[in-house]
Amino acid sequence: MNNSGSDETTIVPTSSMSFEKQVLILRAYVVYSEKGLNPVHYRTVVSATRVARTQVSGVNAFFTGLGFIRRTGKGTYVPTAECVRFYSDEPGKEDYNYLREPVERSELYSRVRNFVQVHGSTTEKQIVNYLLDLSGETTPSRARRALEWLVRTNLVRIGDEGSLEMTKGDSPS
Repeated sequence: MNNSGSDETTIVPTSSMSFEKQVLILRAYVVYSEKGLNPVHYRTVVSATRVARTQVSGVNAFFTGLGFIRRTGKGTYVPTAECVRFYSDEPGKEDYNYLREPVERSELYSRVRNFVQVHGSTTEKQIVNYLLDLSGETTPSRARRALEWLVRTNLVRIGDEGSLEMTKGDSPS
């Protein structure tokens, strides 16, 4: 992926980082875009979050694929309306319900749903390995971070034994 921003999207983040750092980056896009009114260069997000440039650029293609941000120019992005609604003035109080629809329209969700439909019962480990195969990535934490967005938006559940199931249209909690 081109660090200045490309039209590519990915189904897993191409940079390993915690889920919380991913949320921090989304928050920065919302704040620095004045809640979606103006494009933001990813370097502004790098400076504001203190997250490495490679990590921010590595998650931008993933967020674009999930429908959280939209590329507006070379290295510039604007958060989608759903991402702006997801934002909370109080960190940690973000509302994942607002991100359910864009995630449900994503290739990530489509691929996971299709895998489950073909195989029936499946496990988190099987889905992680499948996502790694699809993406060409090799780091399991990257696929787990992608899967976490499906869990947070209540599109899948992971059971105590590691089983994975689709929520079949349950309302977000």
